[in-house]
Amino acid sequence: MNQLQVVKSEMFNGVSCDFYRNENGEVFMTALQLSESLGYASKGSFDSLISRNEYVKDGEFSATCKLQAPDGKQYETRIFSEDGIYEVSMLAKTKVAKDFRAFVRKTLKALRKGEIVLVEPQTVDAELEIKRMRAEAMLNNSRTKQAKLILDMQKNKTLSPIAVELLQVNALEVLSDQAIDYRPEVEKSYTATDIGTELGISPQKVGSIANKHNLKTNEYGYFALDKSPYSNKQVESFRYYEKGREKIQDILKGDIG
Repeated sequence: MNQLQVVKSEMFNGVSCDFYRNENGEVFMTALQLSESLGYASKGSFDSLISRNEYVKDGEFSATCKLQAPDGKQYETRIFSEDGIYEVSMLAKTKVAKDFRAFVRKTLKALRKGEIVLVEPQTVDAELEIKRMRAEAMLNNSRTKQAKLILDMQKNKTLSPIAVELLQVNALEVLSDQAIDYRPEVEKSYTATDIGTELGISPQKVGSIANKHNLKTNEYGYFALDKSPYSNKQVESFRYYEKGREKIQDILKGDIG
């Protein structure tokens, strides 16, 4: 059972869910696929469920086979049969378990009736496929967390409606991993670096003046999301309208005078 064939790939609750057939035509899923589809935060939590219900390791529900990994070594991998998929999803207490059972039942029924098109049979190394899915799941989780952090910034009471809309666009770009052309119309704005370069002071000095004179308001600019110069993370920054730029310039002239 080292070689598996993907016969159907479907999305369930944002998770890529692949159905395989072995050489006997039996439909099954890997433990990793089942864990992610049922909404477990980690493979360890899923493994704990299996350990508490040892009977699902019986041949009726699952089996293990030696699969070759990219390092050339053989590893034991657990495969769940159709009965095993239903049994484990009945044991799972996750919020999506019931919906997942309905999804599997509907998909497999359609497969048997020939109502849905099969994926072109392709031979794959099961362990390689597992690693691919794990990497994809980690990437999706990372994007989701980053998008949530961005949307959480909307709770900042000082944000203008335009800034909130920009945050929503940024979050959507992170989730889809695609650039979005749309941007809300805003008047010309300047970063602290732009103003600092023009006035011969540091961006930190610009920010200090703005904080001291309470300029970080909707009247003088708006909060936006920029890439941090020190990492790949996005950080909140203030963009100044022309009025804000002129105000800082006037304050600076007054201090000098």
